[in-house]
Amino acid sequence: MKVQFRNSYSSKVWVAVMYFSPDACAEYGRWETAGWWGINPGQQVWAFSTDNRYAAFYAEADDGAIWSDGYGPMLVYTHAFRICLGLGQTGAIGSVGCRLIDTTGRDTIVNLKGA
Repeated sequence: MKVQFRNSYSSKVWVAVMYFSPDACAEYGRWETAGWWGINPGQQVWAFSTDNRYAAFYAEADDGAIWSDGYGPMLVYTHAFRICLGLGQTGAIGSVGCRLIDTTGRDTIVNLKGA
């Protein structure tokens, strides 16, 4: 299933994701994290594909709005990243909680509007 993000918010939004990736991360917990997609208002981007029903995301807007919740945690970095969740890394700027994505087994568009 493809997971895309649409920015319906008034400011640029930066998105990081966490998704089940057993082939790429077999030895490190089977979950992969990746970021950042910078999405301008009105823009839509494809972020990843997965065979798992569930994934998660964290997002923050240039104006300070944040989309987070209790899933994760996920380490984030100042630069673009793609890393297995269970692989220890240095240089993270923090640990964030994520919002759940339930694809219900089909392609999904996550619509980012009010945080």
